[in-house]
Amino acid sequence: MLTKSRYKVVGDIERFDERDNVQSRNTLVPGSEEYTEFYRRHTEWEEKDRGTRELSRISVGNHLDLPFFVQQIENLARYGMEDLVDGPVSPNRQELSPKRAAEKIKGYAHFLGADQVRIGPLNPAYVYSHLGKTWHDPARRHGAPINLNHKNAISIAVGINPSLIKTGPVLSELIEVMRVYTQLATISVTLAGYIRALGYPARAHIITNYQVLCIPLAIDASMGELGRHGLMMTKELGSCLKLTTVTTDLPLVFDAPVDIGVDEFCQDCKICAESCPSGAIPHGKKKVVRGIEKWAINSEACFRVWNETGTDCGVCVASCPWTKPRTGIHRLATSLATKMKKAGWWMSRAEKIVYGKFRPQPVPSWFEEPDPVWKKYKTLH
Repeated sequence: MLTKSRYKVVGDIERFDERDNVQSRNTLVPGSEEYTEFYRRHTEWEEKDRGTRELSRISVGNHLDLPFFVQQIENLARYGMEDLVDGPVSPNRQELSPKRAAEKIKGYAHFLGADQVRIGPLNPAYVYSHLGKTWHDPARRHGAPINLNHKNAISIAVGINPSLIKTGPVLSELIEVMRVYTQLATISVTLAGYIRALGYPARAHIITNYQVLCIPLAIDASMGELGRHGLMMTKELGSCLKLTTVTTDLPLVFDAPVDIGVDEFCQDCKICAESCPSGAIPHGKKKVVRGIEKWAINSEACFRVWNETGTDCGVCVASCPWTKPRTGIHRLATSLATKMKKAGWWMSRAEKIVYGKFRPQPVPSWFEEPDPVWKKYKTLH
């Protein structure tokens, strides 16, 4: 079955257990009750995860620049506390039409700094089945079942600075990504609080406290389409963005479906797969993963590079032909890509001719010169 969001569902969609997320697994402490219980159920991952965990380089950097990241993640951990992402609902419910509510929600989100806002249904299949990461919040318990019964999902995107994403995989790229996550946390926590003040339940889902999968919900909200690299791509920003979600029972008008040709483009392009240091992005055909037909990403291989480089890499986003400054010529190229069936073939070749193979760019002058650990990866030479 092809959904209105242009991805193929094969059978039932299986809910994802956040404990299975490779980042959640990396936080497990050997010898703890959670560690023992998890690997009792998943013996196939223990040895591989141990090797990745022993690298323990994620966020490693020099003593002058690493505090940029540390301060950002500490602030995000505070934003993720249960009493901030959720809270009491005002007993004085305000009545407004779904159309007017959507107008106000979008207007306020843009005012707070959102680049794109779309509204769609909350598909229960995209709610995590169990909690995986607690961020040391006593209100959350590893492995707790997640029951989220909201009806609607507000998807919010903020763009990443292309010039900084292209410096990865080094710390400057990670700092930019965390800046965007911090902005998203402010927007979604504030927006959810506003909705609760109107008398309707609402919850913010941010990097330090997710209960939902933001990407499929944003696709269902007609913000964009799924790319070969496993990320959503929009006409305006490509995949050079990050997402947050606010779920709610506030009645809202949904956005109309979009068709921007991402699937056809990625069939022909493959630049992200060619550039990926870990080989995590497939060159071949799609597979069925938990009921969805898509390009299957090797998350273990991807996360290993994170730990080797001390960043969240970003090469797949940086190398994508859609990750460009919003100049007239690049807007024209994107517009053509959404209309031409063989745009992926032409644009990928034009990308290689005009820009050449992807290479990490110099960091801004206010950063210290990073350890060029990325030079070990053949795809970046």
